[in-house]
Amino acid sequence: MKISAIYLYSFVLVTQILSAQNPDQDKEILIDTLDEVVISSLLRPEKITTAPAPVQVLTSKDLDRFSGSNTGELIAKMQGVEFTRYGVDGITFNARGLNSAFNNKILQIVDGRISTASLSGGLPVFNNGSTIKDDIEQIEVIVGPQTALFGPNAHNGVFNTITKDPRLSPGVSVSLSAGNQHQFSGRLRYAEKVNNHWAWKVTGEYATGEEFDFIDSVYVGTPQKSIPEHNLNLNFRHLRGEAHLYYTLNSKSEIIVSGGASTNDLIQVTTSGRNQMRGLGYSFLQARYRSPHFYANVYNTWGTLGSSYTITAYTQIFWLRTQPGPLFLPPDEAEQFALNAASFKEKSRRFNADFQYQNNFEKAGLYFVAGLDFENLHPNTDDGNSLVGESDAISVSQIGAVVQLEKKILKDFRVIGAMRFDDNDNFKNLWAPKLTFIKDFNKGNVRLGWAKAYALPTIQNQYASIRDFLFGNGGKGITYIPNNSNINDSDNIQTTQPIKAEEVTTWEIGYKGQPFEKIWVDANAYYGTSKNFITPPLMIGGRALSVDGIAVEHNPGMAGTVSNDTLRGATFLTFFNYGKANVYGLDVGTTYKFTPSVNLALKYSWMNAEFEENDANGDGVISKEEKSLNAPNHRGSAQLNFENLIKERLDLSFGARIVEKYEFYSGNQVGSEDGKGTRVPPKNYNRGPLGGFTTFDFNALYRYNNLVSVNFNISNIFNTKQIEFVGAPSIGRLAMASIKLAL
Repeated sequence: MKISAIYLYSFVLVTQILSAQNPDQDKEILIDTLDEVVISSLLRPEKITTAPAPVQVLTSKDLDRFSGSNTGELIAKMQGVEFTRYGVDGITFNARGLNSAFNNKILQIVDGRISTASLSGGLPVFNNGSTIKDDIEQIEVIVGPQTALFGPNAHNGVFNTITKDPRLSPGVSVSLSAGNQHQFSGRLRYAEKVNNHWAWKVTGEYATGEEFDFIDSVYVGTPQKSIPEHNLNLNFRHLRGEAHLYYTLNSKSEIIVSGGASTNDLIQVTTSGRNQMRGLGYSFLQARYRSPHFYANVYNTWGTLGSSYTITAYTQIFWLRTQPGPLFLPPDEAEQFALNAASFKEKSRRFNADFQYQNNFEKAGLYFVAGLDFENLHPNTDDGNSLVGESDAISVSQIGAVVQLEKKILKDFRVIGAMRFDDNDNFKNLWAPKLTFIKDFNKGNVRLGWAKAYALPTIQNQYASIRDFLFGNGGKGITYIPNNSNINDSDNIQTTQPIKAEEVTTWEIGYKGQPFEKIWVDANAYYGTSKNFITPPLMIGGRALSVDGIAVEHNPGMAGTVSNDTLRGATFLTFFNYGKANVYGLDVGTTYKFTPSVNLALKYSWMNAEFEENDANGDGVISKEEKSLNAPNHRGSAQLNFENLIKERLDLSFGARIVEKYEFYSGNQVGSEDGKGTRVPPKNYNRGPLGGFTTFDFNALYRYNNLVSVNFNISNIFNTKQIEFVGAPSIGRLAMASIKLAL
């Protein structure tokens, strides 16, 4: 249940709309003002100086200064956030280490709606959703375990996007952006307040471009050798749009109905190579009711993989089919055969319903929130080939409940406690408590908190059936016949230990505020223990029979042989839990305001970890791969801003980003010092550690008048070598300019 952003921001907007003394006044919130309202860290509107969590905000003004359409680029300068870029279009986020190419431990929310993909991979949608930049009011980033308030998978943080209300931001805007790598974006927003009851808005965008020229390696043959990816398409494309209808029932309540969809073509980095995503689609329908004390939210989301395929398998199969021998096919036939064999199909849907009640007992100094939510995951609703069973064979439901209390103690002390309970069909009795003590000052606070969070294994982790060789390990586990067993003796059938939810418990101490007149400080230190990591796919000797009671087929090439009723040489891959890590670190940010128009922001993050019980493959050795933080120990940024120059028309910004060199292990994707420049099957080509760069950027915004504005961005000005992800190119210089007409 994503209750904070869902309910309270809505209540603030309704109050502003219905009781504003001057409806034409500037509604923007500046990120460096102490009166900024932050609503995601707690279940009521709060100034950033009193928010009891490490919260950072990007406002619509920050977004207006950015000329591109991929808003994720702006996250790069946030403290505590591990920003990684694997292409012109490809951007991912993480927090507090232990990252991977399939990271579902960051929860993404838009207008109270989980925008994490309903597909079985369970990944954040990032830049592939239906929301356009020009319709975003603010993006809030909360780092750390947040399951108690936001539900499962708010494990390492929450990225919450709030769109503009047409009653506060009516009008028409048209934006065009263009840059190198053939980047182009055209965006439209039309919003109207019809009368005191009705308002509506529609948005849309078409964006396209070309990735950096980079061809990864693929292993083929016996003995194995590496060859380039076959027939790679470097172009990316996004087509998205939304429609929203607002109806005000009375002075204290309203109903909002929304819908949106997107279709996307892109290259995706995975733990075993790269995918060519074609026709990747997301859509949603949502209805919300809100009033001062009650909130209800019902929505359905859909996802489709379109005609996507695995580039690694596509390359391997095409190569095999074009070699001399009994399997030879002419190139055209081999091309079609490889596409069909390497494709992965899925159409899935997810249903969510939230209900919340809140009340502020002012005389008692008590703020109370309680809520219930329900979720049903229904993957593979059509004929697909990435999960076990026939279409509609899988359905996983979950019900959750949360209670939060905030109590004032004396004048300047607060205690905030929350408890969440989830009961999932496959993961029972999940508890997530959170407790925070806050000492408020005139312009800031000090906080001490403890919280527990969890990330549920994805549907793919639980029910995968990829080429009848890699299986999920959820529900009741995998039943299989081990090698060297009699296949006719049921006593020989074994069952794997099903995977469990990943967990983290964290202590935090933080300070945010204005210790001196011109200085703003936000510092946070943490110590957390994570356990039950999900392994990359590991090999099992035997023949799989079923996953969670659903019968599976075994790839003929991996099914082994039977002699005298004894099975030999069978193998399959699946997932397990392993390990424990103590992760600790410090995030510090400070802003110094030289003048009302000039400020300097400095941000730094340090992180480290200690690993225990991390022998994932059971070989008796804890390797570097099994104890890698997968994040830099040190990273930082600096931003010098000049605002409202030349009759308050010009804004300029100069920035730098520093990322320390670090090693990264994610399945077959490796970036390490020891293996730099090597190809050791089944690991992919190792080009060495990631990071180890300092880059510079520049941004300019000029407001010609109230209707027309132009801006320009350039990142990595000096074209520094910048490899941020395994299986990805060096991110070169990127420049983009835009013009916006606001009517």
